[in-house]
Amino acid sequence: MAKNKWRAREFNPTSNMPGRKHSIYAEAVIDNEIENKDLASKIAARTGFKAYEVQAVVAAIADIVMEEVMESNRVTLCDEQGTKMVSIYPKVSGSVNDDQVLEETTAAHAQDPSVKIRSVAEEKDLTSDRLTWTLGATIGIKFSKEFALHKQAQKVQFVATDTVVPSDDGDTPSGGDTPSGGDTPSGGGDDNGGDTGGGTEN
Repeated sequence: MAKNKWRAREFNPTSNMPGRKHSIYAEAVIDNEIENKDLASKIAARTGFKAYEVQAVVAAIADIVMEEVMESNRVTLCDEQGTKMVSIYPKVSGSVNDDQVLEETTAAHAQDPSVKIRSVAEEKDLTSDRLTWTLGATIGIKFSKEFALHKQAQKVQFVATDTVVPSDDGDTPSGGDTPSGGDTPSGGGDDNGGDTGGGTEN
């Protein structure tokens, strides 16, 4: 019996989605979420460690990963052969443009005439309050290809049109669970792997 499941879904764009076309797209069906306790039991079954010991280690790994990325480090998890599986790292986004600077300096000048009106953005205008920090993650190319090569897929029920909109970006999933229980598609995947955060790792 195949372990991986997928299904076809129908997307029917509304009038406020210019450029979108009716389509049938595939999505993976996720049955369960494996958390620390589940992982600990599986690891304990393959090793000489107790499940509670493994669970403590897994929890510590999660804490340490967070500590490391808070220090601007990239954390990479590898298999026994040293093949990169998952890489987690801090990401930042933010910008300021000429129009914003003109608007802001004009308003400031109205309050304080000593403030110079400027129409060109400078480095000093990109202040920390304009930044948004998130975590990014990439999936190792070899690891992803190994999964694609050996996975066994089974098609399950078709799902008719709903409100899920396939995303065109490959950074993050386009939402939470769908009404029918499956994860919404990210729409930006490729055969090279890469789940979130801009790219893949060798």
